[in-house]
Amino acid sequence: MGLFRPARTVTGPHGDYWEVYVSKTALPAWREGKPGGLEYGVGDPRGDLLELPFMLLGALWGMLIAPLLRFLVLLPASFVRGRRSRAVRIEAVSGFPQREVFLWTTTDDGVERVLDEIVNGLAAGKFVQPDGAVYSGRED
Repeated sequence: MGLFRPARTVTGPHGDYWEVYVSKTALPAWREGKPGGLEYGVGDPRGDLLELPFMLLGALWGMLIAPLLRFLVLLPASFVRGRRSRAVRIEAVSGFPQREVFLWTTTDDGVERVLDEIVNGLAAGKFVQPDGAVYSGRED
């Protein structure tokens, strides 16, 4: 089981390429901050020019630095929660022509059988619901 490398890869009948990941860890979601409270287009143009560096720093903080710090703080808790759990996540990811992600959850005991059924279904171009697995949703 690898978190960052696919357990299997499969090509569907229409050329769809799928990577299937198996993991016990659910990574924290990336959440960007809200934009700053500055109102654009209001006030003295010279003041707006002086506020530009602060607006750029605020945007950098809200879109990159704060979400990265949040992700890094929550990551160890995600690993601990995954190690204690019996639940295993199976994600099928297709990145072309548009990104699609299907997620199933199963137990340690049935992961190989469920993984085989999912891979065989993707290879046949069908959506499968294996016994012993719970389909958790689709994400675009």
